[in-house]
Amino acid sequence: MPAFALLSDVFAVLAPVFMVAALGYGWTRASLPYDSAFITTFAVNVSSPCLVFSALTRLHLSADAMAEMALAATACMGLTALASVPVLRAAGLPLRVYVPAMAFPNAGNLGLPVCLFAFGESGLSLAVLFYAVMSVGQFTLGPALAAGRFDLGQMVRTPTIYAVGLAVAVQLADVPLPVWIGNTTTLLGNCAVPLMLFSLGVALSKLRLSGAVRALSMSAFRLGVGFAMGLLIAWAMGLTGAARGVVLVQSSMPVAVFNYLWALRYDNAPEDVAGMVLGSTAMAFVGLPVLLMVVMQ
Repeated sequence: MPAFALLSDVFAVLAPVFMVAALGYGWTRASLPYDSAFITTFAVNVSSPCLVFSALTRLHLSADAMAEMALAATACMGLTALASVPVLRAAGLPLRVYVPAMAFPNAGNLGLPVCLFAFGESGLSLAVLFYAVMSVGQFTLGPALAAGRFDLGQMVRTPTIYAVGLAVAVQLADVPLPVWIGNTTTLLGNCAVPLMLFSLGVALSKLRLSGAVRALSMSAFRLGVGFAMGLLIAWAMGLTGAARGVVLVQSSMPVAVFNYLWALRYDNAPEDVAGMVLGSTAMAFVGLPVLLMVVMQ
């Protein structure tokens, strides 16, 4: 692909992502009304599960292909977490604080739109599958790691888990989905991506970079190890085309904002986690054009 055409494609992918996130950032900086409790509750409990359900039920993939992407997502999270442990120990940093930030990337409100614009609807479906697997881990293991204990109640209250289960059951049973259910979940799911991006901008406007050197070094490590593990897993599993691109993009995303929310809830060094969210997101915005040039060639 000619360099100019590739740069044009990369700009077309990133421009909507940057603009919606910047709108959320500017909205808050302008002190305009924003009900974060409502938006977060709606996104977590309604729009995101509907997006997962509608995207997975529209997937035209075999059970083997779905299992392949689920395995890739699980491997990306697990290997990234494992690879970070010796580095964190050597740096004298607490695993309880930093391992969740390394393991759970922002595969939702940043990864999904990037994959949508880079790889189209098929790429979005694969990215949603990756995100669904990661969400299950993030809403079960994430709070457990932050709190130092496993919270079964948190897991059973996670709608995304049920959305994944229902969608997989529909796919495996090859049951035709009633049109009204498909239309309703698609309509509600379409809210998820812009809400996620807007909320990301709002969240970033409220974070402050504390412990700048440590936050930036750990942010750079998160992005680097995520890309390396994604590349390794894509090679080991023989992934090609959109599947390879989705795994590389999703695994290379910055620290998810939910890591900060769990750290805040359980008083688990929230300032350090906030610094990683902010630092890694800023670095990702700078590095995304390079990443997309690699995966879109």
